[in-house]
Amino acid sequence: MNPLETENRSLKRTLHVMISKAERNRDILHTFQEIELRLLSCNSLADLLDMLLITLREYFRLDDVRLLLFDPEHAARDLIPDYNPPRGDNCLAFTEDYRELRELYDEPVLPRLGCHSDQLTEASFGPGSRIGSAALLPLVRQNVIIGSLHLGSVDPSRYNPNVATDYINHLASVIAVCIENCISQETLRRLSMIDMLTKVHNRRSFNHELAREMSRACRSRHPLSCLFIDLDFFKKINDGYGHPTGDRVLRGSAQTIKDQLRKTDFIARYGGEEFAVLLPGCEAAQAMQIAENIRRAISAQAFVADNGKQFGITLSIGASTCSEHDLDPQNLNDLAELLVASADKGVYQSKAQGRDQVCYCPIRPEPEQQELMPQSPAQAAEPGDSQVASLPS
Repeated sequence: MNPLETENRSLKRTLHVMISKAERNRDILHTFQEIELRLLSCNSLADLLDMLLITLREYFRLDDVRLLLFDPEHAARDLIPDYNPPRGDNCLAFTEDYRELRELYDEPVLPRLGCHSDQLTEASFGPGSRIGSAALLPLVRQNVIIGSLHLGSVDPSRYNPNVATDYINHLASVIAVCIENCISQETLRRLSMIDMLTKVHNRRSFNHELAREMSRACRSRHPLSCLFIDLDFFKKINDGYGHPTGDRVLRGSAQTIKDQLRKTDFIARYGGEEFAVLLPGCEAAQAMQIAENIRRAISAQAFVADNGKQFGITLSIGASTCSEHDLDPQNLNDLAELLVASADKGVYQSKAQGRDQVCYCPIRPEPEQQELMPQSPAQAAEPGDSQVASLPS
């Protein structure tokens, strides 16, 4: 073989290697771009966490993915109280100690690729980890490490510390931006839907939830009940003990009401001293029982004024139910307004009868039914017996 032919073959091999590398880089770039777009499209922190802990692992065929977030004020944790990590709590962790994150990286803070020491591997993936090599990605915003994403493989040759980190560095930056944006957006959204004094939902949130639950009840053909709860003589508490004491009463009452509800129920502060509750799937009798449980729990609660004096409060509660027979997909908005108006009417009836009781008001009273005369809590009737009924105290 002459020298020219040898050189030609060598050039062809070199060209083939370069083309293979270019195609591989193209595929890598395409994968990273696709991942980036999906990350940027996440609308909630829970969706973003699933993307990081599940999708990244599948995309890159990893053996372990873990995320550690710096969360000193529990801002992230408070946004995802019901989030369940895909592989238990060991793949998602939060820290209030900035040093825990800072100790994972050298100066300057850059991704760390390769086979790490046993100590660093244990800190990144937990004790007993079988990870042979890993990529540790610092999630940095404004020169502060807000988290650390750990991509692990049992293959010791998977991550090489000598390879370029352009792609993975860019990915870390995108993830950091997405985490910060999701936390900020959800915090603002939550602030707009939460009553800051009582920490339950506000009236705007209630109206939104009412429309959603009414639509869901119509689809599933399940009843939807509503409670309106008013604190009796609340103005006297503010006038007699001061507004700070009144605020404590509102906060304590909201928590007590919430403690009597199921996870699927919804509570909101509807007005000054008035709360509204939605009870999905509850018939009238069950709604009345929940209301009575709330009334008794509040009656048994003791509050303390600034001067040290203890006092109690009572509630007037109105209840109403939209049964599956009432549901009409063409008339859901009117039904929602009628449900709320009926529960509100029950509150007025409760107050007219002496307060500290539960009164039921159907959304469609029969024309021949007469107005119920005021009665004491001990003279309760079943919800279906009359237009307005009260439970015994």
